[in-house]
Amino acid sequence: MQHGHFRRFAPVDVLSERELSAIHQGALEILETGGANIRHAKTQALLEDAGCKVDREAGQVRIPPALAEECLRSVPSSYQIVARDRAMDVRIGGDRVHFLQGMGMRYVDTETWELRPATLREHAEVQIVGDALPNVHVMDALFAFTDLKDVPGIMQQLEGLANGFRYSVKPQHYGYLKDSDQFAIRMAQGLGVTLDAEIDVAPPVAFGDEALEAIWRFAELGWCVWASPGGRAGATAPGPLAGVQVQSWAGTMAFIVVTQLINRGTPVGLHPCDGVVHAKWAHGLPAAPETWYTRAMTNQLCRRYGIPVTTASGFCGHAKMFDYQAGMEKALGILTSVMTGSHLHTLQGSFAGELGYSNVLQVLDEEIAGNVGRYLLGTPIDDETLAVDESLEVGTAPASFMGRALTRQYWVKDRYEPLVADWGTHVDWVRGGKKDIVTRAQEKVDAILAEHRATPLTAEQSAHVEDVLAEAREYYRATGLLSEEEWAPYMRALEEADLPAPLEAAAD
Repeated sequence: MQHGHFRRFAPVDVLSERELSAIHQGALEILETGGANIRHAKTQALLEDAGCKVDREAGQVRIPPALAEECLRSVPSSYQIVARDRAMDVRIGGDRVHFLQGMGMRYVDTETWELRPATLREHAEVQIVGDALPNVHVMDALFAFTDLKDVPGIMQQLEGLANGFRYSVKPQHYGYLKDSDQFAIRMAQGLGVTLDAEIDVAPPVAFGDEALEAIWRFAELGWCVWASPGGRAGATAPGPLAGVQVQSWAGTMAFIVVTQLINRGTPVGLHPCDGVVHAKWAHGLPAAPETWYTRAMTNQLCRRYGIPVTTASGFCGHAKMFDYQAGMEKALGILTSVMTGSHLHTLQGSFAGELGYSNVLQVLDEEIAGNVGRYLLGTPIDDETLAVDESLEVGTAPASFMGRALTRQYWVKDRYEPLVADWGTHVDWVRGGKKDIVTRAQEKVDAILAEHRATPLTAEQSAHVEDVLAEAREYYRATGLLSEEEWAPYMRALEEADLPAPLEAAAD
């Protein structure tokens, strides 16, 4: 089991108990009076049988407060994701903090800072590096490059997941798209693993048929599903931040009602994608302090009701290079979230508002994760660490503790060792060629790709993955979602993928 990082101290509260109650009561009023927009017939029937008032034609489902709170109480306070290597399993919740590999659309060229579609090999290399980094606890193979060169859009998530299973033994995250989740589930079941799934709540409070079909599939298995509400202040949600929070919480509770009526005790996590927009251009601002504060409110609500929460605070910002702004946005976003009680944090590799992804940045973000993890651990307070007797023995006159046994015991034990950050002296940096941190991170990426491979799939497991992919391709060809014009370049991309070989084969 990957235990992540233990948060030694109590999370920070940003709201009073009265304010928390006001948000919760406001969300209950929205659900009871305004309801949720649900047009999925099977789900409408489920909710109607449970006592909801359903207007089938209008798609309006009014949810009684008693039902919402009853379902809220039945959500487990933690959940486990099963990995290909069971030593890599994770349990999300409690006082443990874990990190999720980041999300991004295109490959970042660090020479020009321009973006382009990624190749299948570049996608595989992201999985290799993520598998090697100790603070990437959950992989996000479907979202680490969502623009794969010559791979049709309908197959990108599944091809990404397959690469994730080939090149990592860690747990995998998934989503949903045009029934792709049914193939992802079968792929996972054949490998003996589970997935957690991120499913949208469309703002204000609406659920598409595709999202509900995915919820049914995952909930019936008892696998964790994430509610992902995404209202933006003044655009798709009320202008005030508190109003954004009320809307998101209403959507989350409606999501929970559906999952618990399908299968009582199904794990549900919250992955808020709400926040604010740019005052002039109206695009989303994931790294704005107002967005971070909405996530802090969410974290406290989830702690109050025992809901595991995944946050995207800090996973990507608005910087266009790997510069001071990028580091500031990521580090502050992550800290504001872990300090207020979140459990799983999307981080490593995301860039430029999720437009880009980079292995170099994955390593740089690993440094942030390591520092944050060490900070959360704090220090024990006991007779030994207070070291009163030690201080009395040395005395109060100028002296050194350097040679003391207690110093030797804690000299390394108490310290974080940086991955690529340069903590040496300026003189040594000049003598060493004045390397910047991006150069050092690239060197680390190169070393990992040369030295690391996860335990490969067995021949039987590999055949299972390929069989599911083949079936998915034919399914989407038959439904017209994978066109004949896309087919030839897609097959050529697979043939020419040049995926990384096992290290033994590479050496030969």
